[in-house]
Amino acid sequence: MIGGFNLVISDEFLAVVDSNFSVDVSRINSELNLTGQGMLVDHVPPHTFVGNIDNMESDDCVLVIGINPFLSNTPRFQKSNIDLPRRCLTKYRESNDVKTLEDWINWQKGYFLSNDINAKHFKKIANLIGPRFFPLTYDKNNWKETLSKHVVEVDIIPYYSEKARINGQKLARLYKHDSALITHLNLIKWIIKKIQPRWIMVNGKTGWETICQELLNGEGEIIDDAGDKGSEIMVGHTNLTGKKIPVLMNKFIGGLGGANSHVQRNQVMDSWERWLSINS
Repeated sequence: MIGGFNLVISDEFLAVVDSNFSVDVSRINSELNLTGQGMLVDHVPPHTFVGNIDNMESDDCVLVIGINPFLSNTPRFQKSNIDLPRRCLTKYRESNDVKTLEDWINWQKGYFLSNDINAKHFKKIANLIGPRFFPLTYDKNNWKETLSKHVVEVDIIPYYSEKARINGQKLARLYKHDSALITHLNLIKWIIKKIQPRWIMVNGKTGWETICQELLNGEGEIIDDAGDKGSEIMVGHTNLTGKKIPVLMNKFIGGLGGANSHVQRNQVMDSWERWLSINS
């Protein structure tokens, strides 16, 4: 690992961002047969994480693993997600000095309190986990503070697209041998070890098979307590840190076929808490 400012930059982080990701994106698009709005784009540097990764307290945070980052065409997105990381990466490649990445890293760490946050998406996550697991922070719908203090987010695929149209079975097969995805998985594992989350949430069925395969040793358990496919979950443990960390996999909150109603979202959390009560 390399020091230099607040965040200790891991080799795993550098391996993802300092890669030839245009080649990686082209190969993964081909392997997953992605077309149209579902195609991953090669002009945006990879998404590594958002959240105040250095200030997370062990067993008092959640790692959220999404599908892949959303490609926007707004000037704000261009400035923060393209111009900023490109500028930092150019300086890093010229100097090999990790301090040149500081502005980018600090933006990622402060994302949940910034105006750049995808509020429509992340507010749903905060409202799902905040009242039950972090009530003192969440209090009266203090959703941004809940995210900032208790959540780090990554995606199962670090490359952007307009729509998430990835086949979960194909992705799991690709994860067994694709060098870029293996590199990205190593970063996710490093983050898990660094923040020591209370539990891990996989938001979106696309990632279930991959996470079950790569983190749960294939030992995920399907639960459908309510008899409602929208609130069906998969659960299990990973022990990357030397202790068992519970893993919740739910269908995408707010997505087609996912836990879209308040009833379904409560069903997800009810099933999860019930399982945790006898498996933690």
